[in-house]
Amino acid sequence: MTPSYDIYQQVFSISMMSNNLIRMKGAKFDLQKQLENHIQLYLTYKDQTPSAGTAATDLIGDWTVTWGPIVYQAEDSDVADNAMLVACSNVTLPDGSTRKMAVVAIAGTAAMSTVDWECEDGAAGDGSAITGVVPWKDFIATPTHAASPPVAGEAVISVGTATGLCTLLGMTDPSLTNAPTLRQHLATLDADILVVTGHSLGGALSAALGLYLVQTGTTPQIATTYVYPTAGASPGNDVFARTFAQALPAVRGAVAWQSWNLDIWNTLDVVPQAWSTVGTDPTIRTLHNVNVIYGNDDHCPPRFLKIPTPGHVKALSARLLGWSLDSTVAYTPIPGASFPGHTVNVIPDHPGSDIGMPVLVPPVDFIGFAAQALYQHGMAYGIAIFADQTRRLPEDQSDPAPNVTREGLKELLGYFETLFKAKGERPSCPNLEPHVEAAE
Repeated sequence: MTPSYDIYQQVFSISMMSNNLIRMKGAKFDLQKQLENHIQLYLTYKDQTPSAGTAATDLIGDWTVTWGPIVYQAEDSDVADNAMLVACSNVTLPDGSTRKMAVVAIAGTAAMSTVDWECEDGAAGDGSAITGVVPWKDFIATPTHAASPPVAGEAVISVGTATGLCTLLGMTDPSLTNAPTLRQHLATLDADILVVTGHSLGGALSAALGLYLVQTGTTPQIATTYVYPTAGASPGNDVFARTFAQALPAVRGAVAWQSWNLDIWNTLDVVPQAWSTVGTDPTIRTLHNVNVIYGNDDHCPPRFLKIPTPGHVKALSARLLGWSLDSTVAYTPIPGASFPGHTVNVIPDHPGSDIGMPVLVPPVDFIGFAAQALYQHGMAYGIAIFADQTRRLPEDQSDPAPNVTREGLKELLGYFETLFKAKGERPSCPNLEPHVEAAE
């Protein structure tokens, strides 16, 4: 039976499954159990068929988890700072052919992860995750997140991107023989196509990880590698973006999200605007769009009858611009495909929720801006990608695993207000080098 979802919707669905923990808190063991329970609802896991049955398989097909899911939790953290899994299936491609596909799905930013925001995204803390860069050729040789001075004409990635990649490359699956790393598992995997996907932080990391796997020759037995990043910020500089485009040429589809090797982005999402500093232009991704993205007026003083950009938003965007410029490299997004965003006046607490938070457009304060940004960065993607589907995957309505709590919209917005209004201090980021294998 052919699944109702096309291959892009299937891949995006698995990407979203890896993000189950983004609003949850708990110890690593408990969060791991929660993610396993969620994954098993939709995918075959440890020989157990999806508990949602045909309600899942009729839509996305029969996918089997072959590695993971693995949760990484930094010291003193109470959230899933990173998570990743691999799933495989025989799929039907747009040309009607059938191939075996392996999908590496990388979770995005855990909403209340200080480690993610400061050490990987680089949007908080002292900015060192963005002002510092790592030469790409050095990372290919031996993965590291130690900053080095940039060299003109050479590809670099941000320290934040490198930190996230080191975390992912250091993960092992203890449930499998010899507890393989991701690279070790992929090197032995029987597949025709490899897709690396992720959303938000996972979007930036999936683009960089896909290029890393190609350039290190990790999967010579797999004929084709694609990436399917959504809502990702720029992983590196202009040379990195060109290197990516040459190694992973864009495959554009009929609509934006039916594409490979392009960052799929919502024109009203602030996250993909990072970290380019070119001038304001709503048709491209640049930090200069942030202050006016929801219709605010960025003039000082604001023009007559115009709603000025909230002060804390202007302060934050100025800080992010400063960090990008301080890096002395030209951060540049990888090639992308955009879909038009639409502002909303009520922000649902979660997909399918009848409970929502009214907001003004344009926003008049930081909370209103953050609420709109949260919607545009999250639910808006699902609405765009599944707009023509009358059926959706059944929502996971089960209670969280024991000792795991789920944070609501108000708690998240309160956390964001505190995090982004604070003046940054040097973050305490984990040292990951001893756990990462060098490229062969």
